[in-house]
Amino acid sequence: MKLRKSTSNSTIDISSLIDVLFILLIFLMLAVRFTETTSTLQLDLPKTKTESIGEESPKFKIQINHSGIIYIDGKETKVETLTNVIPKNEDGKSRVVLEVDQKVEFGVFVLVTDLLKSKGYQKIDIVTQKD
Repeated sequence: MKLRKSTSNSTIDISSLIDVLFILLIFLMLAVRFTETTSTLQLDLPKTKTESIGEESPKFKIQINHSGIIYIDGKETKVETLTNVIPKNEDGKSRVVLEVDQKVEFGVFVLVTDLLKSKGYQKIDIVTQKD
């Protein structure tokens, strides 16, 4: 008796594999938490051992660059009008994110934090860069 080798084509149907990969890609895109980790300004943030920022979304973001120019939600704001631009914290639970360049004068930082405290903001998240 003679054994015959089968001469079938060894093709792999990858259409189902493509479907599975596409579903995994969609799942990963939906599962990733989209957060704003980068700033619109190039700031040299102070370095720390830990990096933490509040889980809640902030009411607004204040950025101070190395020249001492203050930006609220990306819009340049003069120091004189800062009191009028920052709204009062009515409920006492709102958060503010503060990004300050490490080369900024300490007086500008104190001015902004003092103004925030006077407006009723107790939850101020200061963004740093993990070392």
